Amino acid sequence: RQIRRGVFETNSSSTHSITMCIKSDYDKWVNGKLVWDRWNNELVEITPKVEESMKNDEREYLTYDQFNDWDYIDYETFKSTYTTPNGEKIVCFGYYGYDS
Repeated sequence: RQIRRGVFETNSSSTHSITMCIKSDYDKWVNGKLVWDRWNNELVEITPKVEESMKNDEREYLTYDQFNDWDYIDYETFKSTYTTPNGEKIVCFGYYGYDS
């Protein structure tokens, strides 16, 4: 038996993703100025490479609407908004579910 401190492990087949960003970036995503990079779990600017991938429907980059559409992501999504003690507004979002 190996015990590692500060590590969370599970045999569950569940999947979880969490992304945190400042509210202004989240608002840009909602308004189509940024897209979500599924593989790096971050919001990115829409570059020619990103546009080409989206045009080919590779599903590497998702708009806000696509992220919340079950045709594009097979998990349930969530979103929460927080204000830090310093007054910064942040948004936390992601997905969760079970692998098949």
